[in-house]
Amino acid sequence: MDRRIAKTKKAIYHAFIELINKKGYEAIRVQDVIDVANVGRSTFYSHYESKEALLEELCQDLFHHLFERQGERGDLEELLAHIFKHFRLNQDRVASLLLSRNPYFLQELKAELVHDVYPLVRENYLKDKADLPEDFLVHYVTSSFIETVTWWLQQRQKVNEKTLTRYYLTLLG
Repeated sequence: MDRRIAKTKKAIYHAFIELINKKGYEAIRVQDVIDVANVGRSTFYSHYESKEALLEELCQDLFHHLFERQGERGDLEELLAHIFKHFRLNQDRVASLLLSRNPYFLQELKAELVHDVYPLVRENYLKDKADLPEDFLVHYVTSSFIETVTWWLQQRQKVNEKTLTRYYLTLLG
């Protein structure tokens, strides 16, 4: 990627995150992003067709490579600790979208959890729950994960990722 393009996309991206933190996703207009990033309207639209497209790229950046790599592993505790660490390291992006309950962000996160985390949880922690409907179990596992991350990101004195993983898995067990 050309340096100028990378620099412009980075400015747009950081402006978007800053605005999410200040105003929340719903209140942001493309013009706000343009103003904060100090780029022209045509420059913005040459990279993104809308703020929704920008959000989609943000979610892909946060989730796709993380879950794609980790999906190959079979160790649930290691996977969860790695995901929690990734969320802590990207807290500025994750917390804003998670706490605002952005529907697209939550939908994408749940899809990744269902694909990569749920099968391992099901295999290791839910074998004795075969009498419960599968869709209920999927909802419970993904929702409790999201609420765990939400709680954790709001703590001033965060527990480490391994401790948080233990908390989460203890409740599932």
